[in-house]
Amino acid sequence: MQRNVEISHWVLLYVAAWFIQMGAHEGAHAYAAAALGDDTAALQGKRSFNPLAHIDFRDLNSVLFAVVAPVVTALQGLVPMGMAWVPVNPRRLKGWRRDLALVSIAGPAANFLLAAICLIPHAVLASQGFDEGSFPDILHDLTYAVYLTTLVYGVFNLVPIPPLDGSKVLHYFLKPGGRDVMDRIAPYGMLILVAFFFLGPGSGIISGPLDLAMLVWRFVGVLAVG
Repeated sequence: MQRNVEISHWVLLYVAAWFIQMGAHEGAHAYAAAALGDDTAALQGKRSFNPLAHIDFRDLNSVLFAVVAPVVTALQGLVPMGMAWVPVNPRRLKGWRRDLALVSIAGPAANFLLAAICLIPHAVLASQGFDEGSFPDILHDLTYAVYLTTLVYGVFNLVPIPPLDGSKVLHYFLKPGGRDVMDRIAPYGMLILVAFFFLGPGSGIISGPLDLAMLVWRFVGVLAVG
């Protein structure tokens, strides 16, 4: 029974962490697009860090990717993974190719900023100490879940495979021939992603930065305790 309670505790925290970081990631895209001249997302109410603003409950794909997928992966004991999206109209951007890359990188940048912010309550709570099961303990666990989830999603989105953010950043730096290749493979991007992460080296690309991030988490904790 205790084991089931512990699992449920972490599942709930990781699902909450997913929505927190998703709001930051998609909100950053929307704010960046608006700043660069495209108000498409803003007009749809998506210029917000509220995760609910980025879920269209009338759209089955949105519900499946933004709600069901992260809940299912969390129930499997994994860091929750899913996908949400913000509409961007490149024609409204001032310099569409450059600005599309800037809008794209804003999402992962928000993830990494959120991870850095998580280190503050981690340090404060670790320095104070807390009893197991207390509110500070639960808050510290949530901070850890957000830290890990936002880093995974940020690194994942930097992979330069369509439709991930990294593909749009790479697209900007490629020569015309390379851009043509990216445009041709874009319709098959999801299949390539599945093959890359389940059959290829994708998990290794994420595990390296995460190992470093966990060292940072432990180091901050040690410094805080003194």
